[in-house]
Amino acid sequence: MTIWLVSREYAGIAEAGGVKNVACSLCENLVRLGQKVMLFIPKYCCSDLSKLQSYKENFVRSSYISVCGKTEEIKYDYGMLNGVEIIFISHPAFSEKKGVYTYTKEEEESNTTHKRGLGHKDSLFLNVLFQMAVVKFSEQSSPEESPDIIHCQDATTALVPVFVEDFLQKSMIAKIVFSHTKCIVTIHNAGPGYHHEFTDIEQAKYYTSLPKKILEKGLCGTSVEPFLLSTLNAKLTTVSPEYAEEILNGTTETAGLSEAFRFRHINILGITNGIDFEKYDPSDVKKSTLPFAFNPIKKQLVGKYECRRAFLERFSIANKNNNSLENIEQFGYIETGLASDPCEPVFVAYHGRIVRQKGIDVLVEAADILLKKDSPVRFIIMGQGEPELENKISLLSIKYPGKCIFFKGYDKSLTRLCTAVSDFIALPSNFEPCGLEDFIAQIFGTLPVAHATGGLCKIVDDQTGFLYKPNTAEELSKTISNLVKLKQADSDIFNNMISYAADYVRSNYSWRIVTKEKYLEMYKSLLSKG
Repeated sequence: MTIWLVSREYAGIAEAGGVKNVACSLCENLVRLGQKVMLFIPKYCCSDLSKLQSYKENFVRSSYISVCGKTEEIKYDYGMLNGVEIIFISHPAFSEKKGVYTYTKEEEESNTTHKRGLGHKDSLFLNVLFQMAVVKFSEQSSPEESPDIIHCQDATTALVPVFVEDFLQKSMIAKIVFSHTKCIVTIHNAGPGYHHEFTDIEQAKYYTSLPKKILEKGLCGTSVEPFLLSTLNAKLTTVSPEYAEEILNGTTETAGLSEAFRFRHINILGITNGIDFEKYDPSDVKKSTLPFAFNPIKKQLVGKYECRRAFLERFSIANKNNNSLENIEQFGYIETGLASDPCEPVFVAYHGRIVRQKGIDVLVEAADILLKKDSPVRFIIMGQGEPELENKISLLSIKYPGKCIFFKGYDKSLTRLCTAVSDFIALPSNFEPCGLEDFIAQIFGTLPVAHATGGLCKIVDDQTGFLYKPNTAEELSKTISNLVKLKQADSDIFNNMISYAADYVRSNYSWRIVTKEKYLEMYKSLLSKG
């Protein structure tokens, strides 16, 4: 079958959040399973085109699209990567952007109204322009190239099925190209701030030019919600069965979507994201990018602790001012040989977005409780996001010198190293659709300690990691404190769990398995219904 996958981000080309990994892994594994896959993605200033094969600009004629009362010219570029055909939507509004969704530090320096970390002011325009351009590409397609499936990733692409239906009413070409096409929209995050909604019908009509009678069907309060509109002619999925259940029963934050879905009797299918184990395999330093190899599955962990030794040496106070990290600011440092700490300390990591969803307040307060008691624990934190939360972490690293280090920013190799050198990774998310950090940690022999919510419930408590409730600093600090005592009393007790957790992820959550057994079967089922 022919599958069009539509995404604003893609690993290795334009990266932002977890959507990039899902889009890339799903595309590549569909190709490995013999499917024809075309990825549609904007061409940003920050897009990395260096690994593409057969790259060609303007490989078909331009399209002309009316958005916000103006006619916009869309150009289409082409490339291939690991068997995936990639169609780049080229327009100046995208080519000037140095970040996928938010402004960068460089953009803020050149324009003080473009605040680092905040969303693009023209985000609605970007979303609509991109989605309409994908649908208009059908005018360039032959009937043999028409998509069987159009799979849209998250709210930024959720209007594609609506534009397809609208185009079907207006174009004979569309009736040929989309005659048998089925659409799917995957919700990666239904939380507040991730809906990309229009404030009211008038704004939605201004941007989309869709009829008012259609837009009214997407109303949630006064807002027009892309996720709701997509359900008119698309199947909804999300990234774990647990998160699907939480959305539908209203036990997670959705800013009104849960109630709207229930009122409309909309079903959501949950499919847990996979992971490409081979891209992280710690037994191969070329793949893991770690300085030393080790194999948690075989309980061969010497290399893990060699990685820790190298990390501690590099980020001790002696070298604090000698680290040149591009796009990374270091706060604090790590030491182990403190007089009040005769035992080997236990290392706890966090890496990810520094946003409230991830429970950063809980993490900072829990760390403060433990470090105030002079517990033999060290915190390694890496990420970027909300300035207020970033500041709280940097102040924590100053308050407890030698016991907490914070890397503000993102670097793939350093992020992996921070996880690999740790004993545990703390995941205190207030809500979590799926989570990838727990998988990565388990592959690296680092056990997750997570709030029992959404997709984090795929952790098997006391077997592949540890779950806790409620999500308070007191409960998290108590859980970590108990694990620290247990590890210091008998560190070997965790080796069997480390081995089992790594093998469990490899055996049950390979993207090849998830793609073949879940996504392909879903595609076939939809097409069989005619």
